[in-house]
Amino acid sequence: MTGAALNPRKSPRQLRARATVETILEAAARILETAGPEGFNTNAVAAKAGVSVGSLYQYFPAKQALVAELSRRNADAVLQGLAEVAAATDGQPLEVRLRAFVRFAIAQQCARPRLSRVLDRLEEGMALDTDERTTAPDILAVLAPVLAAEASRADPGAVMAIARDCLALVRALIDAALDRGPVDREALEKNTLGALLGYLGASLRPPEQAAARV
Repeated sequence: MTGAALNPRKSPRQLRARATVETILEAAARILETAGPEGFNTNAVAAKAGVSVGSLYQYFPAKQALVAELSRRNADAVLQGLAEVAAATDGQPLEVRLRAFVRFAIAQQCARPRLSRVLDRLEEGMALDTDERTTAPDILAVLAPVLAAEASRADPGAVMAIARDCLALVRALIDAALDRGPVDREALEKNTLGALLGYLGASLRPPEQAAARV
């Protein structure tokens, strides 16, 4: 699949055209949620959106372009939300900031859990520039400074590695909760925050403090 096939064919300028694109994308999202990749194709999306296949192709040259656009929008929402959390909690204690990040991550993944999981699978298979591997550096760029404020004496490379571990931990716990079924968000937040604080309690501690507690 070429890069051109993953990009919208044209950008809607008029209000009516923009509304059509939004309707098409919402239809694509709902089909992915209900039928999964197996039932996902442009004919099904067009029918769900109430438009002709020709109208759909005016904006999206293939079903992969629909997936790519949904993925881009999700990645943009995640990065914007994380930046807003970081700004809103600036100067507050680490636990307060981490709780806000965890709460945002859970809300983001649980808003449309089936869609999130399907997009994760498709992103990896299509090697999109919005998959976990390529968006992780942008997420870490937000998270690492938060941790660095608590570990001013730590090596920047070590802080980045710790941030990477934290990101993997949060993703794993949320994914596991989603796989089990309906999510108790309050319990998941408590467990995820506890796991993070437990890991960071040792990882961010200066070496002399760690030695003193052994």
